[in-house]
Amino acid sequence: MAVQPLKRDTSPPAAVPPAAPAPNQADALPPKVADASVPMAEAPHVNDAPVQRAPAPEGQGLVAKFKSDPRKYILSGAGLLLALFAGYQGVHWLVAGRYEITTDNAYIRADIATISPKVQGYVEKVHVTDNQIVKAGDLLVTLEVADYATRVSEAAAALQQSVAAQAQARAGVAAAEANLQTAAAQVSAQRDRLTQSKASAAAAEADATLATNDLARYTELAAKGHYPKASLDAAATKEQAARATLDQAKAGITTAQSELSVAQANYHRAEEDLESAKAAVAGADAQAEAAQARVDAAKLDATRTELRAPFDGVVANRVVAEGQLLSPGQQTMSIVPVSEAYVIANFKETQVERMRAGQEVDLHVDAYPDMKVTGTLDSIAPATGGQFSLIPMDTATGNFTKIVQRVPVRVKISDEALATGLMRPGLSVEATVIAKGVDG
Repeated sequence: MAVQPLKRDTSPPAAVPPAAPAPNQADALPPKVADASVPMAEAPHVNDAPVQRAPAPEGQGLVAKFKSDPRKYILSGAGLLLALFAGYQGVHWLVAGRYEITTDNAYIRADIATISPKVQGYVEKVHVTDNQIVKAGDLLVTLEVADYATRVSEAAAALQQSVAAQAQARAGVAAAEANLQTAAAQVSAQRDRLTQSKASAAAAEADATLATNDLARYTELAAKGHYPKASLDAAATKEQAARATLDQAKAGITTAQSELSVAQANYHRAEEDLESAKAAVAGADAQAEAAQARVDAAKLDATRTELRAPFDGVVANRVVAEGQLLSPGQQTMSIVPVSEAYVIANFKETQVERMRAGQEVDLHVDAYPDMKVTGTLDSIAPATGGQFSLIPMDTATGNFTKIVQRVPVRVKISDEALATGLMRPGLSVEATVIAKGVDG
């Protein structure tokens, strides 16, 4: 026997008949057994007249219609909602949507500073903790300064020695200048003596010539007997004396010339000594400057034992502890300038046509979905991100597959959003540029 499928009765429900009056107790009792002889066919039958339906309430009319064909009303409602949604979206696109350029490839960035020492030393004290807010110039870490104080004292002592050597060199210059002046005076005196010797020689030569001439004349007169023999002998003696004086004067010239040469040599030596003294002064000055530089460097190193915050921000990634030996350039912590955060949004190259600096940007931060954040388009990168990759893309060789490039766009976050302190670098952002007023 085949099982017939159950069919759903879609006919409208019958109206409930009005309640009949309650029968009497006697009528409700079953017939007596004595009346069992009466055949069942002769039992009084029920009234077969059609039952009149009671009118339904007004509120139940729509319900009845909905129950009669629910699919019709559900589809009609869905169509109405879809039409309303499409109309809203059309109006929104016409008013604002067509000007919006959106990307979810955006993140909050900040110029994070890594704090590192410039000198080597043991950490004496760490003055900050993780996530602490600091101001520019606040003390972060202190290194032991005793070693650098000793270096400052050592450099200061070396500077004093250099200053003393500098003074000694200057005194040597003064002595060399005095020696040079003395040598110059000696040269001048020797020149005067030479001149005097030459004059004396000229006078002696004149006297010798006169004596020679007189002797020749007196000899001729004496031969004729006109001049006495004794006077002739005196004239001969005088002539010899004049020649001796001339020879002595010539010898004096030679001596004066030799002494002048010696004086000139002494003068040149004094000049060389002065140049040497001046060079010594220059060397002493250089040593003094070097010593002063070492003092300044030692003092500077002493001040570098204090690591301070370069700007306002929040301490992060602190990896330093007291007693730790730090080397120059070793990372101790980072300072995050939360108040100077910005957004880098990587738009497709096909989206930047209508972007201009100064346009309004709506920012949706994933971490704070209910926060309204706005910004301003600050600048557009001069090259795509691929140009700054470790291995730039080279399309001149091999098979070519065109890939849409991304252009970094910098967005300045509004001061109101930055004042909340919630714009943490690294958070994901959905950026929407409002490119109104630009044709494209």
